[in-house]
Amino acid sequence: MKLSTTRSLIRSAILSLLIGSMLYMIVLLLQSYTISIPQPQVGKDTEFYANQSQDDLTQVFTTAIRQANRSVLLIVYSLTDRAVINALQQKSEEGIPVQVICDAKATSSYLESKLGSKVQFHRRYQKGIMHQKLLVVDGEKIWIGSANMTSESLRMHGNLVNSFYSQELAQAVQDNADHMVEETNKTIPGHRVFKIGNQTVEFSFLPQDRDAIHRLKSLIASAQKSIRIAMFTWTRYDLAHAIVDASKRGVSVEVVLDAQSGKGASAPIAQFLLSRHIPVRFSKGNALLHHKFLYIDQSLLVNGSTNWTKAAFTKNEDCFIILHDLNEQQQQKMDRLWQAIVRDSTPMRQE
Repeated sequence: MKLSTTRSLIRSAILSLLIGSMLYMIVLLLQSYTISIPQPQVGKDTEFYANQSQDDLTQVFTTAIRQANRSVLLIVYSLTDRAVINALQQKSEEGIPVQVICDAKATSSYLESKLGSKVQFHRRYQKGIMHQKLLVVDGEKIWIGSANMTSESLRMHGNLVNSFYSQELAQAVQDNADHMVEETNKTIPGHRVFKIGNQTVEFSFLPQDRDAIHRLKSLIASAQKSIRIAMFTWTRYDLAHAIVDASKRGVSVEVVLDAQSGKGASAPIAQFLLSRHIPVRFSKGNALLHHKFLYIDQSLLVNGSTNWTKAAFTKNEDCFIILHDLNEQQQQKMDRLWQAIVRDSTPMRQE
């Protein structure tokens, strides 16, 4: 009896040791993964992250915040994700200045208390919505894209985020934040051009950039081979006409819309495009297709917070980048992302 009990205890100890070792290895792997997330670097081209490409957007943003040494600025429509909130709070407790700006209507009344008293928090009230999605770390690293800081947006919904190193652009974003908080009459340039790595990056603040629509239509008119659009909400007919004109010139055009929006607010545009022989697809499943990107000739990308609606360009506070001359790695990333988006969608049927 004693021998049996001893053997049982030995087996239990060995099993516990194996389980402990496995958990330790998992922790090491997770730490290694966190460290391996590409960060913006001086002289390097733009990084791309997308949850449909198996990137963990929560890790992307929390890692960026935790690695801050001097400052954190977050401008985002909605913030509810606990991991992001904890990262911001922890960084502020370390004595690092943390500033957060959110849209007033989309913000919980409890958010300020969750962030803690050391975070400089501002609810943005204005005639439209404050829809930007920007993170700036240490006044030199910037993340921009379509993702809100909610668990659903970071983990479930389709989103694309870009990051780059630019002190000049970071200062432009900070100036914009100061303008939001202080509500001064200072003029914020709507459109700026930067050289980041080996690439030209155009940055537009809306509604300040009055030429934004003309700029997008000119890009569409310059397409030679292909146009791929993934859009959450599309209601502007001027951009739809520009796409139809490109198709008539022989440019291959593909459009994927969020299913809910495609059968709601975007339905007239979807029907308009389909009636002019442009293939339109709707996302599948419950997750939103929250993208707002235009991908031209596998060499140019427009991405940001801007839906193709009248409000986005005239009333809301939005922003987007135009990234020129994508390198081979970026092209491959976008091509894989597009394949995933198409795979998770279904063709729209003619009514």
